[in-house]
Amino acid sequence: MTRLAGWAGCVFVLLYGTCVLAAEVPSLQAKKREAPTTITADRLEVRRQEGHAIYTGNVVATTADFTVTADRMDFYFDEKMDAVERMVAVGNVEISRLDGSTVASERATYSVLEETVVLEGQPRAWQEGNMVTGTRITLYFKEDRQVVEGDEVERVTAVIHPKRQP
Repeated sequence: MTRLAGWAGCVFVLLYGTCVLAAEVPSLQAKKREAPTTITADRLEVRRQEGHAIYTGNVVATTADFTVTADRMDFYFDEKMDAVERMVAVGNVEISRLDGSTVASERATYSVLEETVVLEGQPRAWQEGNMVTGTRITLYFKEDRQVVEGDEVERVTAVIHPKRQP
């Protein structure tokens, strides 16, 4: 029973770490920090009338806390182009923190209004060798809740390594 409780604790820690990691994404536009956010890409196209900015080619967004990489990142702004309402990263998406936790997928959609991140396309989260996968991972920041979904082809899988006792 103690071993089962330890495994359950590991799963909670892994999922909580995933939520904390993804919770950093909103700070790209929601929180002003002392350290700037730097986005590099091969190309940037801004469509002001559509309220849309498109970064393409080896996109890397870096803050003091984390790095997001993708083939493409689309930012959708409000009517005045003052605030980001939604961000979509597509192609080889990876979000990594300094603590070593990482989430990856083929597509990540962050909704500022709903405070959610949806990871699709072979989403996975890992830290210190522990990993969880499914067909879709949704992070609900307001509720401090995470949902990992599977389907009839791919079930949710969590690989948890027991911590070594000193």
